[in-house]
Amino acid sequence: MNLFNKVKESIKKYNLLAKGDKVIVSVSGGPDSLTLLHILWRLQSDFNLGLHVFHLDHMFRGEESKADAEYVAEFSEELGIPVTIKEYDVPGYIKKRGLSKQAAARKIRYELCTELANKVQADKIAIGQHADDQAETVLMNFLRGSGLEGLGGIEPIRDEMFIRPLLEVWRSDIEDYCQEYNFRPRIDSSNLKPIYRRNKIRLELLPYLADEFNGSIKENLNRMANILRVENSFLNEYTIEKYKKIVVSYDKDELLLDLGSLSNLELAIRRRVIRQAIGDFCGGKRDYYFHHVKQIEELITDGETGKRLQLPEGLRIERSYNALRFFWQGTNSLKSHRFVQVYSIPGQYKVEELGIKVDLEIIPKDDNWQEKLRNSNELYLDYELIGNEFKIRNRRDGDRFQPLGMKGNKKIKDFLIDEKVPRRMRDQIPILSTVSDEIFAVGKLRINDKFKITDYTERILTLDINKAEEGGSN
Repeated sequence: MNLFNKVKESIKKYNLLAKGDKVIVSVSGGPDSLTLLHILWRLQSDFNLGLHVFHLDHMFRGEESKADAEYVAEFSEELGIPVTIKEYDVPGYIKKRGLSKQAAARKIRYELCTELANKVQADKIAIGQHADDQAETVLMNFLRGSGLEGLGGIEPIRDEMFIRPLLEVWRSDIEDYCQEYNFRPRIDSSNLKPIYRRNKIRLELLPYLADEFNGSIKENLNRMANILRVENSFLNEYTIEKYKKIVVSYDKDELLLDLGSLSNLELAIRRRVIRQAIGDFCGGKRDYYFHHVKQIEELITDGETGKRLQLPEGLRIERSYNALRFFWQGTNSLKSHRFVQVYSIPGQYKVEELGIKVDLEIIPKDDNWQEKLRNSNELYLDYELIGNEFKIRNRRDGDRFQPLGMKGNKKIKDFLIDEKVPRRMRDQIPILSTVSDEIFAVGKLRINDKFKITDYTERILTLDINKAEEGGSN
């Protein structure tokens, strides 16, 4: 099977592209990214793709970097694809933040690429990592002592946005493709020197292991990564189920976990729940390692009430009588204005925290339901998709839902801005969700498109929300 068909097979296997996707393609000018761009260009008509090239000049190599940018612009223009070229003083950023060259470059590249994707409303960001990169990553993570997540290597798709269509093809196949189409890829000379850890693994360690121990070492590392990713995915889903049950409250300033429930978890799952909490609260796990998890674990099992940990980036963790508290340096008191309550359906409820009354009824779906909806101030939802319990809370940072009539998800913060809800009133808008925390309505402003009435709906949940002083349903 040739490279083009292998890539098509990977796209289908991992569902990397959908019809009509708008895709940002990260292009450095090297063989991998040129091949990726050219293949996606050839697939444009198959998927009705809208392509947009992104290139970052990291300002590491002076005139060479500028020549890379000019080449990417010319290559993209020949294919008729719009291109965005950005410059960023990564060397200056490294001095300020103390990161490695590769880590800093990756961080800035991803941030600017995501910024462009948001600006042009792209659905995906395509990256040119391939099977050799996967082998190098898995081996490098093994040398670091990583767990399953690290040994699972690079994911074909991450966060439903970052896609890697070349992940199951080899560097040699990509070089052959470039020769076949007479590309003149740019070569970063620093990649040919064993001066970075990844380069040493690529240029020295992997060839040594292949010569002395196993000629199929790269294939075996890729196969192992595929096996471990599947198992890690299952464990992640199980962990999230447990994690949701022990979260007492959560916002950008504070996360509270039920200490008793956390203590009763099996050690392997407790460690994963700790990492999940760090990831949620800190927006990532990059600066937190196993020894930090161990410290938190010891605080849970052996710590005294009131004991506090000081972790990197200003993260603080405190043990109380019945909760484990994550907060930021400078946050002194527990938050009292965040809340969540569970209610049964049907019913009438007064939510004192928000000064509202909520009325929920279940009615059969008949032929006149659309006319009833037009003549009502109530929201109509598919009851079976919600069930007999639901939650009411106020909003949290990062909340998303799919507004009725829209194709994709939207941050509730952005939705409320678009709806011209004054800033001072946004935290008073009730957020209604299923017990599994999927938001189905943002006050009376809009329901989630996933919970709308369809031909398959059997019973309708009517929802009415009024100020408490105005009484119940109309």
